[in-house]
Amino acid sequence: MKHLVTAGLFGAMIAAGSIMPINANADEMMDNGAVQNRQMLMDGIGGAMGTLGCYLKGQCDLPDPVLRNLANGIAFAAASAPAAFEPQTTGATVKTTATEKVWTDWDDFSGRFPELREAALAVAAVAGDKSAMGAAMGDLGKTCKGCHDTYRSK
Repeated sequence: MKHLVTAGLFGAMIAAGSIMPINANADEMMDNGAVQNRQMLMDGIGGAMGTLGCYLKGQCDLPDPVLRNLANGIAFAAASAPAAFEPQTTGATVKTTATEKVWTDWDDFSGRFPELREAALAVAAVAGDKSAMGAAMGDLGKTCKGCHDTYRSK
């Protein structure tokens, strides 16, 4: 009987030990997924900014509805970003440029997204008017830069 109990306890210890890496791996996978979600969100903003910049530089011709959709996409991403950044992803192994300051100064960081949203909507409102778009894009770019300078590593 004593050997049966010992074997049972040993078996339980082995099972617990094999489960723990699975749990750690699951946390890493979830954190990596959250980081990758944020990266795709920010890449979408960057892609839209680049395409709008292409139009303003005269390097590509885009119809007003496409310009409006690009700017509205940035506004949508800005509204979605706080929820995407909220999880602290300390277990992630995916390389990220988000600094710890995102979470240590959360109120300031998350409070910047409404300004980004409004700046993007201002671009959408003047889609097709290159002069007005240039000024609005300047404001939008300053909003992006202010956050990147503070919360993004180089």
